[in-house]
Amino acid sequence: MSISSPTPSLTLARSLPQGVDDLMEMGPFDLFRSQSETGSTEAKVDAMKRLSVVAFAMGNEQTLSTLLPYLATLAMKQPQQEDELLIHMAMELTKIVPNLLKGSQALPLLPILERLAAVEETVVREEAVKAINHIAPQMEEDPAVLVAMVKRLVGADWFTAKVSAAGILPTIYQVAGEEDSELVHLMKELAQDETPMVRRGAAANLGKFMSHMKTLSVLEGMVPVLQQLCRDEQDSVRLLAVATAAEGGDAFAGHADFSIQVMIPIVRAGSTDLSWRVRNNLAKCFSKVAQNLGIGGNSDYGKETALVMACFVALLQDIEAEVRAAAVGHLARMVHWGGPDLFDSHLQPLLPGLADDIVMEVRSKCALALMDSSEGGTLEDETILQAFGPLLENFLQDEFSEVQLHVLSNLPKISRLLEKMNGVVSSILNMAKANNWRVREGVAKLLPHLADARGLDFFSQVFVEPAWISLLTDRVASVRHAVVAGVGQLVTVTGPTWYSSQMVPRHLAIYEQAQTTYLMRITILQTYIECAKSLADVGDESGDPSATEVWQDMVNFILEKGLTDKVANVRMVASRGFWEIVSKASVHESFIQAKIKPAVESNLEQETDLDCRYYQDLALAEM
Repeated sequence: MSISSPTPSLTLARSLPQGVDDLMEMGPFDLFRSQSETGSTEAKVDAMKRLSVVAFAMGNEQTLSTLLPYLATLAMKQPQQEDELLIHMAMELTKIVPNLLKGSQALPLLPILERLAAVEETVVREEAVKAINHIAPQMEEDPAVLVAMVKRLVGADWFTAKVSAAGILPTIYQVAGEEDSELVHLMKELAQDETPMVRRGAAANLGKFMSHMKTLSVLEGMVPVLQQLCRDEQDSVRLLAVATAAEGGDAFAGHADFSIQVMIPIVRAGSTDLSWRVRNNLAKCFSKVAQNLGIGGNSDYGKETALVMACFVALLQDIEAEVRAAAVGHLARMVHWGGPDLFDSHLQPLLPGLADDIVMEVRSKCALALMDSSEGGTLEDETILQAFGPLLENFLQDEFSEVQLHVLSNLPKISRLLEKMNGVVSSILNMAKANNWRVREGVAKLLPHLADARGLDFFSQVFVEPAWISLLTDRVASVRHAVVAGVGQLVTVTGPTWYSSQMVPRHLAIYEQAQTTYLMRITILQTYIECAKSLADVGDESGDPSATEVWQDMVNFILEKGLTDKVANVRMVASRGFWEIVSKASVHESFIQAKIKPAVESNLEQETDLDCRYYQDLALAEM
């Protein structure tokens, strides 16, 4: 990979005594070293941000022989370099593996990163841990070096190195394999450390560490450690330990009996822990924990599945609002995990209370969860109508627009049921005049689905004038665009004949009344364009002979009104529309050649706006 020397920056030019010409003649490493040895912290950081570029410019051999020894000197230097400098050093070293340094060639990076993993600043250590975890998989042939490094970190006097060791142990264990029992002992040692920060690090990474254990006997050897962390006196340790199953993956899911004996008691204790922070952290990952237990959907573990669901119910009814909000965010996934029976017995009785919670975040997440629960086929339509219908009506009338939007934006998921949800449909009609424009936009996106669900008669009598026309002429552009975006779907649902007879006259009336407002003329033009695009590949053989006639009417309107408008913005919309139409019109070639192409060519000769000419050229190229 060949990369030229980095161009000197303004910071570099000001920090070095050399002139700009001299700097341009310096080699990559000399330039980097000169800037790194200045007294300006800003200049040093500027140089370190270019470290990976310098390495690629120097090449593989020079990086190994010159650059990495110099970086090791900087990392070991006392007093310690600035934290920001060390952060960027760790970040940049990650970029050169494996693109520049492959396999064992990355070994010289480990002493540097080991040093960074032991510094006091947390952010530096975290970047060093990320870098080691990135590099370690490249050294599968020689994991002994990695094991020796982590042993030194675990045996360090100060807690910072031990915390970093906990962060890299899972990756090194994965590289070394289960046969290296020494790494298991190191993790146990960290979990039993007298310093709470180290135990927190062990608890945070124990799940990942156990996820790489394929043998049940090895997995069972970690049970006392896990149980001890879950009973730790520090709630900051317990809250990480109870969520271990979320990281366990197949290691737990593949051993259901292990999950029943070990993990379910931990989940049960976590859901009733005296510290709300522990309950909150468990609630944040509960569905993932349940999934990794390996008992969901298995009738042989019905009792255990009900017990896990009871723990979830406890979190949904928690006294702390943050816990309830975190738990209700997993409601949909738990519905699918538990199935319709557990939904009826455990979850459905809680829904009215959650939907009426005094905390807006709980109601908002509950609204979203109900919509997501309706997908996937877990619940029957009748259950959705009875359990969710009244709640959705309340959500649509909520005082907070965020709650309303969660329902509006997801109602297409149950559009098949809107025919039987009169209260929901009435609420949507009322929301077409909401003060919040995002709510009106959400209603606009739903209109084609309502036409499909409730039928053309209902749509034309109830929704056309108070909703469609009102939103099409809305003062907010995003609302108008939402209506325009639904034109194609509406034409598909209603058919071109109905659309042409019922909607086009109304649109034309708006256009004629908007001679002094070019934005409204653009909106109506866009409806014609969207209609033409939806019919672009529909010919007489489709079974509706009016399709071609309606398509030609749409195109003629754009030719007569759009391309000749006095405002360039309107003409540009028409020009771009023609390009989009002809690129899709696969069955109207004769009309395009006879009508559209001559009109566009004629207009192009007179057009002065560059944007209009650009799109007309594109349209002609498609013809």
